[in-house]
Amino acid sequence: MSAALLANIGLIILLLYSLIQFALTARTIEDDRRVRERRLGRLEEELGHATAAANDAKATAEGSAREVAGLEEAVATLRATRAEADAKLRELQSTPRRRLIVPDKTALVHGRLWEVTVIPAANSVAANTDGAGAASVIEGAQVGAQVGAQVYLFGATTDRDARFRAEQRFPTSLGYRVQKVERFKRG
Repeated sequence: MSAALLANIGLIILLLYSLIQFALTARTIEDDRRVRERRLGRLEEELGHATAAANDAKATAEGSAREVAGLEEAVATLRATRAEADAKLRELQSTPRRRLIVPDKTALVHGRLWEVTVIPAANSVAANTDGAGAASVIEGAQVGAQVGAQVYLFGATTDRDARFRAEQRFPTSLGYRVQKVERFKRG
């Protein structure tokens, strides 16, 4: 009996050891499962944040792509506009310029400026040195309609006053004729 009792006690101890080992293993498995669930929750949360950030980045990239396309279109428009402006500038620079002569700078203080076109007689073109020597020259208008016509800039309050000043400066008795008087246009 004693051997059977010892065998039963050994068997009971083995069974208790197995139960304790099973309980410890089950507890470890349960702890591992909880850790995995917590880690999985954090990873899912991080995945959600990463997905949201990726979607934001994608939307920003698409918006940036649209902005870049708009900017490229604007650059192309600016290049075309610049090419047109350069062509217009070359055209304006290639056109011959007319000289505006200012016979008396002190007279320019009168309110308005007037362009007075004076045509010398055919034989007195060479004799027209009285006002040209002291005159200062301003370039910027286009060529006059008649050959030999000079455009003078007079300061006067009205067109009649400008015509009068021009006729005083260039009398008809010397072969000059005032062709037209018009307001000075800058540009």
